[in-house]
Amino acid sequence: MNGLEHKTVVLTGALGGIARAVIQLLDAYRVNFILMDVVEEDKAFLGSLSSRAHYFQTDISSPEAIAVVTKQALKLYPQVDFIIHAAGLYQHIELIDLSFEQWNHQINVNLNANYYLIKSFLPYLSAQSAIVNISSIAGHQGSIAHTAYAVAKGGVISLTKSLAIELAPRTRVNTVSPGLIDTSMMQGMTADKRQIMINTTPLKRLGQPQEIAEVIAFLCSSGASYITGENIHVNGGLYRD
Repeated sequence: MNGLEHKTVVLTGALGGIARAVIQLLDAYRVNFILMDVVEEDKAFLGSLSSRAHYFQTDISSPEAIAVVTKQALKLYPQVDFIIHAAGLYQHIELIDLSFEQWNHQINVNLNANYYLIKSFLPYLSAQSAIVNISSIAGHQGSIAHTAYAVAKGGVISLTKSLAIELAPRTRVNTVSPGLIDTSMMQGMTADKRQIMINTTPLKRLGQPQEIAEVIAFLCSSGASYITGENIHVNGGLYRD
């Protein structure tokens, strides 16, 4: 893909399944990575990369924490080309058991963190930059016992549409909505429900993280230079909008 070489990429949820696939794909273009996640650094994985990678163990649900990372990142690179928010919190909790604290935490991680991240790096986005937000099939059709997650992911879609207008023409903003992807996040779904959804998916299988990564990379590339404000479903035909 064109337009990816030697770019500076800010990516959250960096050690999750989809994010790792994105990192491995973009690594071929010798980019500069600013990586964030709440877990400890995976030195073996990051050490295997050809690109320059700077890892920050941080809580992206905190605007103060993101501000600290932004300040440190700008000491390394004067501008940012791509922002990819791949962090997510998927918890199976029925509404009757969903506490206010759990609701707020899921909204913070799955929606507010997008705002914190974009707001913090906004003055430093380069010309022809791109933002890719990650929503979910749940953000379009809802999900039983995942209400806070679905609400947040629906908000991500609206955030994308609004910012695509506001940040144009300098920055393009798009969303990718994965369906059932073979990552640890799927562990929050019962085996029976997962199999039912697989059976109703036209392609009859789980998606792979690499298949999401390809779409994210495309949306960052010059091949998507006239695409903004869009949502791309990657769900094997499970949901059609």
